[in-house]
Amino acid sequence: MNITTSPSSAATTVILEGDITHAVSEEFQSTLLAALKSAPALVLDFSALNLLTSAGLRALLLLHREAASAGKPVLLASVPAAVRDVMEVTGFWQHFSSYPDSNAALAALAT
Repeated sequence: MNITTSPSSAATTVILEGDITHAVSEEFQSTLLAALKSAPALVLDFSALNLLTSAGLRALLLLHREAASAGKPVLLASVPAAVRDVMEVTGFWQHFSSYPDSNAALAALAT
């Protein structure tokens, strides 16, 4: 797993690469929560994400709860079909807005 953050005035874009498994879930969760604290919104770019396990889903659920508490949006971008399927089956998909790419997500925040 590799996580790259790119802050801007509208949001911090978090680019996720590789696999989000139990082995990296703690780092994944702490990185996302830290990014949320310092940003007005988050855009999670899943374009290079291969696998999201239940541990990653738990981290996303915690992120969703923290973001809702803080009144900060979390948008998903470039979600691969396999990851979307897992999120839909588990009910996670309904908690997030999704866009075809990071630029579309950032544009949505500007409206």
